[in-house]
Amino acid sequence: MPLDTPPRPALVGFKGSVAEPCVLHPEQVVTYPYASSLPARLWRRIDSWEEAQARKAERRGLDDEPPTYHHDLSIPQGCRVGGFPSWHSTDPHPMNCEACAAPMVLLLTLDSCEWSGADGSWMPDEERTIAERLRERCPTQLMIGRDGLLNVFVCPADPGHPHQWSLQ
Repeated sequence: MPLDTPPRPALVGFKGSVAEPCVLHPEQVVTYPYASSLPARLWRRIDSWEEAQARKAERRGLDDEPPTYHHDLSIPQGCRVGGFPSWHSTDPHPMNCEACAAPMVLLLTLDSCEWSGADGSWMPDEERTIAERLRERCPTQLMIGRDGLLNVFVCPADPGHPHQWSLQ
């Protein structure tokens, strides 16, 4: 039986370290690698496509920003399990297991916000029907670093090996 009031830790460090209780609406989405992790030839093709989209929007006189690979198509914002890590604060670097040298995989991402207020491309379906003034971009009230995210990596060869993490 669920508790009426979940227990809260007595001391964590600061307010943004513990998520506020909120409703969970899991969605399965397809993610793609961070842009600079892609082969150079593919990244050049994506870059050309983005430039073409920007020119089309400009010719049409659209105020909306055209979609971009990084912000709209590859890696969603928000707390999630699996997928690809975002490297928006640092360059991508290999995360290899310290115990066996196996390439590690992303286990979990904790993000300060769930979706971007600028374009809302990763906005949950449940939020689209709520008036804009009532939408909550950061329902968990987490504050990772300076409004960033935490990627937690696990060894696929042995989950008992030490995890690694990256702040972005």
